[in-house]
Amino acid sequence: MRVPKITPFAQRFAELRAQRGPFCLNLDPTPDLLKAWDLKDDIWGLRTFCNRVIDAADRSCAVIKPQSAYFERFGAAGFEVLADVIGSIQAVGSLALLDAKRGDIGSTNRAYAEGLLGPESAMAADGLTVHAYLGFGALSPLLEQARDFGCGIFAMVLSSNPEGRALQGAQLPDGRNVAEALADEITAHNAAEQPEGVGPVGAVVGVTAEAAPELAKRLPRSLLLAPGLGAQGGSFEDVALRFAGARERTLPCAGRSVLAAGPEPRALAASISEYCQRAADALA
Repeated sequence: MRVPKITPFAQRFAELRAQRGPFCLNLDPTPDLLKAWDLKDDIWGLRTFCNRVIDAADRSCAVIKPQSAYFERFGAAGFEVLADVIGSIQAVGSLALLDAKRGDIGSTNRAYAEGLLGPESAMAADGLTVHAYLGFGALSPLLEQARDFGCGIFAMVLSSNPEGRALQGAQLPDGRNVAEALADEITAHNAAEQPEGVGPVGAVVGVTAEAAPELAKRLPRSLLLAPGLGAQGGSFEDVALRFAGARERTLPCAGRSVLAAGPEPRALAASISEYCQRAADALA
């Protein structure tokens, strides 16, 4: 297979961050938001909602992150809209990070990679969220795809929801917890792939997690996707405090609290612009 030369995700993000700031806009077309925008909860409402958000965001966001589940619930037609939305995100110069949290054994991960990640895949996403709870090594096909096509992988390490804390904080025989051990594996992989600078595997570390600063220290070669702002209770003050040691590598993200300003285009654009500026200020 011919492998095109593509600028790595981390470098593309760094360039966009310098122009637009670090904010990642969650594109979450929930039934509640569709209703609030006076749109039908159907494929046409889904498409209209996404188009309005991308038009309002225009060229203000470094990264836009569509949540796959809200498209998948409409079946094949939803996947078609998702592919169009990813293309529209890239058309306004933003990175399209698909939030799908895939993760399985090797052969299945190969199929996920071929279907979702990179310019020669069906979805052509620039990045993908994954989980590693079948073992970090099982992610190899996705990691290879990321390396070969300049994509970003964001592995769930420490989530912003309290239900995940018991599993992620479980102690291993060597004294580390699960989240710490996974962070160390990511760092080792990135060091091998990219001896200097930021590697292709990022980490999802929740804004509201008290252990975030320690995890960030274990991930010096990773971009850090930081969910939990707004509707999930996190603040930009939390971002500034917990990711102080990784300011240039952190992508704070929010969706529902931003998109609640719609559907009026100017109000929606103003809300997106405000979050972009506050994220830039918090991580200056």
